[in-house]
Amino acid sequence: MYLFRLFNLLLIPFLSATPAFTQAPEMQWHQGQGTDLGEHVHEGMQTSDGGYIGIGQTDEPKEKGFNLLVVKTDSEGKLEWQRIIGTPQKDDVGYCVDEVEDGFLIGGGLWSDDRQKRYLSKLDRKGETMWEHYYDGPGNDGLRSIDINTDGTLVTTGYKGAPQGGFIFISLESEGYIMKTDGDGNTLWEKKISSPQGTKVRLDHDQKGYVIVTTINLDGDRNEAVLLLKCDSEGNEFWSKHYGGEDGEHCYDFDLTRDGGYICGGHSRSFGVNWDFYLLKINGEGKEEWYKTFGQPRGYDPEWIHDEAYGVRQTPDGGYVIVGGTGDEFEYSEKGHPRGSSDIWQVYLVKTDGEGNLEWEGVYGSATDNDAGEYMGLTSDGGVIIFVDADDVGDMEPNNFGFMKIGPF
Repeated sequence: MYLFRLFNLLLIPFLSATPAFTQAPEMQWHQGQGTDLGEHVHEGMQTSDGGYIGIGQTDEPKEKGFNLLVVKTDSEGKLEWQRIIGTPQKDDVGYCVDEVEDGFLIGGGLWSDDRQKRYLSKLDRKGETMWEHYYDGPGNDGLRSIDINTDGTLVTTGYKGAPQGGFIFISLESEGYIMKTDGDGNTLWEKKISSPQGTKVRLDHDQKGYVIVTTINLDGDRNEAVLLLKCDSEGNEFWSKHYGGEDGEHCYDFDLTRDGGYICGGHSRSFGVNWDFYLLKINGEGKEEWYKTFGQPRGYDPEWIHDEAYGVRQTPDGGYVIVGGTGDEFEYSEKGHPRGSSDIWQVYLVKTDGEGNLEWEGVYGSATDNDAGEYMGLTSDGGVIIFVDADDVGDMEPNNFGFMKIGPF
């Protein structure tokens, strides 16, 4: 793996409480960053200096559109710098970030020539632009994920030709792709994939080929499924396989596992009452080994609660952590848990053993303001960093980038 690939981290908004379960690790700190206009974080990581970096979007004044936002903090989540990049009154978005020796790579979708194009840029360690590329497509297009090859070249995935611009959870009416560039972002090759989008891409175990995970629609009737797709070193597909039940699964993140397989994280409607965390283990040949679901950590009525997961990692002990948010989006409302009513979204973190059996679960956040985990990663001290859409951020207005540090454990 590339020298400066550390840990992909989940960036979470400021949480001001301790876990609801005594066996879960404590929150060390929670910092909110951004502006007073409102932000949403989509990805982040721990950096080689021990700090953190997150990427997403920020509102423009008077809600005229969105801009790409990058935030860099120190090791305690305190602001070092931030960059806002975008076109006035257009919906620009930042999807992904990675670190190289002399700076950071950022990817997303920015407007150019009256349409949203795939965007890839390199920033130096102070956040200044070193180079940037806009990649042509039918528009609206987005670059959703970056990984770094051992020789310093880059691989990306995303979508082209979506019906709308801005941030898209699942783009089902577009064209997915895999693209390789040199270290300066110049295209070496690009291939269409058998999916309308790619959500996350990683260099595979052999350090040559690539793996992509995403969500697809099987029958046009909300029956989404997890898709795992394997490509050779030139982007040609070996195979693609889908997983899930009859009522729909979403997948937003995955990790390579030490046994040569893959762990996928998302949420499911098929195996519970409502959306539940969905942890899916797949071997190196694409065979499903097992799945587990988790949800309702505060004990409210599962018919109304959404448990939505957006980040997953294998831990050093061979187990797994999966993170997201828990809350409801309906007229239903229930109280009684110290971590807030059902209407208040909280960060939900689950730790399992190597077979997916629950070891502990923790709920983190303000009991009076919304906090929801959007991404995560392992940290060098044996804990996790969670990137949060957070409302409880001290002096700033609601909806900021949250950086939440949990553990070690």
